[in-house]
Amino acid sequence: MGGRGSGSGFSNVSLAFLVQAVRNAQGKTGANWQHTGDYTDGNNPALVKYQGQEDDKTANFLAGTDRKTDFADYDDGYQFHDIPLNKLLLRLGIKGKPTTLSDKDFDAYVQQTGQQVFYRGWSGKEAAERMMDAEYNHVGNGRYGDGYYFTPDRSVAQSFAWNVRGSGVVTRMALSPTARVISLSELRQKMASMSTKLQSSMRYAGTGGSGRTFSPNMGESQAALKLGYNVIDTGSGYLHAVTRDAFIVSRKLTK
Repeated sequence: MGGRGSGSGFSNVSLAFLVQAVRNAQGKTGANWQHTGDYTDGNNPALVKYQGQEDDKTANFLAGTDRKTDFADYDDGYQFHDIPLNKLLLRLGIKGKPTTLSDKDFDAYVQQTGQQVFYRGWSGKEAAERMMDAEYNHVGNGRYGDGYYFTPDRSVAQSFAWNVRGSGVVTRMALSPTARVISLSELRQKMASMSTKLQSSMRYAGTGGSGRTFSPNMGESQAALKLGYNVIDTGSGYLHAVTRDAFIVSRKLTK
């Protein structure tokens, strides 16, 4: 398994620290501070190597992830643990948690930083709390790449929270100071300039795992991570995170 990084999340810090982290970032690069591809998971050596190696070596690395990922410490009952992005994150040792706040502190974070509120629908309390508290990432499949999908439209999130037992829940979320965002269109342009071998390997990675595949998925999440981004703006009303430490989350679950 790849090396473990020091982690870049802020899960145990104060509201004041989070606000200052955003203001410091804004002061350095202005309004576009989130659109800089410098996500390294706290200088995780395995991720830094993945980002810096030649395209064809990255292709070989991705091709070997299926057989070289150690699931011995990931047996927590998650149905879709074999999704390719989960395998890659596990192999790279990326497992930082989102920062969770009380509802009051979440509101204060949004108000003091100007961050947009997003919503995510879950099938139940267990799924929402797994995202917040589990030791490892538990991403899902998606049309624009594997990851955690979220939306600024609460009603859309509520539609995904519905289930036959009526126990679906919604979380409120905002982007963390560690979030680094790239648009889907820019990402695909950058992917087009990668080697043919790497494009093929990423496409294969994007459409495997658990039988829940989406033909438009070309391995965007794997590519974003290589380029130093952990959030993708699809341009269609959805954003999705490659890693869950991209989030600040209110612990209050709603319907």
